[in-house]
Amino acid sequence: MPMNLNPPRPFSATSPVHPSYLPALHKSGRIERRLATATVAAVGIGYGLAKYRAVKAEQWQKERHVEQEQLFRSAEMVPAVAVATPNHQNEAVEALENAYGDRTNLAELEAAVAAYETRRKN
Repeated sequence: MPMNLNPPRPFSATSPVHPSYLPALHKSGRIERRLATATVAAVGIGYGLAKYRAVKAEQWQKERHVEQEQLFRSAEMVPAVAVATPNHQNEAVEALENAYGDRTNLAELEAAVAAYETRRKN
């Protein structure tokens, strides 16, 4: 068995590429890389926006839930009033207007605050 004394030719970039259409494909890789980069960027931005909207929607729901709870708790604290007929309802509205007044001067405002505090304590 004869021994090969010549080392194999080293690999280099100037080696011929076969078949002949491959160099054209290698050159078109720049466009494909740009397209891939743009696609990845668009997908990333879309994902980020979707995640941002989901977080904002969740925050909004939590805020609304807290507001609803506060509203219901404040409604529970107010003593229940019997269902008023139209005549009684007008009397109740007049009583509130008299208690709170139109607050055009300091005396009416102080009276309204005092009425509010007594109603809140009961």
